[in-house]
Amino acid sequence: MSAKTAPRKTLRVLLTTVVIAALAASGVAVAIWKPWESNAATSGVPEPAAAVTVPVELGTLTSQLRLNATLGYGEPVKLPAAQGVLTALPAPGQVIEVGQQVYEADGRPVVLLEGARPFWRDLSSDATDGQDVLQLEQNLARLGFFDREPDTRFDWWTTEAVRRWQKELGIPVTGTVAVADVVVVNAPSIRVSQVTGELGQTGVSPATYTATTLTAIAKLTPAQARELIAGTPVTVVLPDGTELENTIAAVDPGGQPTGEDGQTTPPTAMIEFPDQEQVAATGPASVRVIVQNTEESAETLIVPATALIATASDSYAVEVLTGDRIVRVPVQIGLVGDARVQILASGPDVDGAPADAHALSEGDQVVISR
Repeated sequence: MSAKTAPRKTLRVLLTTVVIAALAASGVAVAIWKPWESNAATSGVPEPAAAVTVPVELGTLTSQLRLNATLGYGEPVKLPAAQGVLTALPAPGQVIEVGQQVYEADGRPVVLLEGARPFWRDLSSDATDGQDVLQLEQNLARLGFFDREPDTRFDWWTTEAVRRWQKELGIPVTGTVAVADVVVVNAPSIRVSQVTGELGQTGVSPATYTATTLTAIAKLTPAQARELIAGTPVTVVLPDGTELENTIAAVDPGGQPTGEDGQTTPPTAMIEFPDQEQVAATGPASVRVIVQNTEESAETLIVPATALIATASDSYAVEVLTGDRIVRVPVQIGLVGDARVQILASGPDVDGAPADAHALSEGDQVVISR
């Protein structure tokens, strides 16, 4: 039942910190009315003709945490500065796999390799044993040029593998891998985010790169970061309304220095998408992440959060349209979720309420606006 909507000049806001936080987490916009500006709407003069109402429901309520998240490829990272004159550059959005050219310097391809540490020395048969040799052999094995068990020793087998690799790349076959010949990243592939260098430049980073898979990153409060864990079920809502069931892959507590005026990184939750086709068409975008509370309430009366009126400290009421009158009903609230509120008690069952107070029933028309 509805009529022309007009603002209700009553304090229709949940003033307690717990309830406001719950509503905000549910994505509910909370407006604060000024009680000292009240007029006939709260002075006992009924205005049923101007009221917008909805029926009281009987059911169960599950609380939700709604988070804003960014679907993207992650923060761009600068490629190391080129050693030589840039003679060819990658394209934005280009995906580069291990063994493929990232860019060209002095007419030679600079190739992508995977590893936890960048090379810090040229590697040849003269090199002493080291983890960088192991890293090189692991990449050569992956590319099909090294058929031995990778180890930390640069021996004849390593030299031959490097020579075969260089021959396929079309560069001078020396058996030596120079630091300037490769870019080492801790990933099997990269996506070029932005080309920052120009042909002819030297000693500059040629581009920035990101991961190649789309993930959703949601910013959290410190309290949320303490509550959420990897494996928590979530629903990701895409801009077109598509809902994808998923789980939280990782929670970062944040607090890492950003290098900007003492600022630190915020807590975040990351959601991965093993099936990238689900999000490929969406591309980088803003999405919503819904975390369901695993505890469901018992069956009770439920009203919209906008129907609540704060009457005193930690006390609430709703207004019920009965015939041609509006009756204020004291209520005790419980769980808040998805912009709805659980009613635990009403009327005379609420502490301090008059014995003849109206009790709320399923189907009663509660006022949400007038």
